[in-house]
Amino acid sequence: MIKNSIIQNVAEVGEYTLDALSEIQARHPSIGQVRGKGLMIGFEFVEDRQTRKPTYNLRDLVLEQAFQHRLLTLGCGESAIRISPPLIISRDLIDEGLEILEAAINDTKEEGLE
Repeated sequence: MIKNSIIQNVAEVGEYTLDALSEIQARHPSIGQVRGKGLMIGFEFVEDRQTRKPTYNLRDLVLEQAFQHRLLTLGCGESAIRISPPLIISRDLIDEGLEILEAAINDTKEEGLE
């Protein structure tokens, strides 16, 4: 029973998170591809979505800003961020984390770094 409810939560909250990140991507041209399966999700920062040329410094700046807002994320590859929350996470906590993440991206924009 518990195993099935965890698997169901992973599928539902994972899909919800991907959709929410796609909405954030639409507001931020520096976010390239958003990808994932279940709750193992990643997105990359690019200089240009057409060429998908990575922007290396922006990812690190967003990681630092997110950390200052008390959100721990993981760098992945050269210009991506990985999100890997607990398998039992709720949509409310995902919303809170994504709100912090977008604030971190906005902080870099305000500093002229995006």
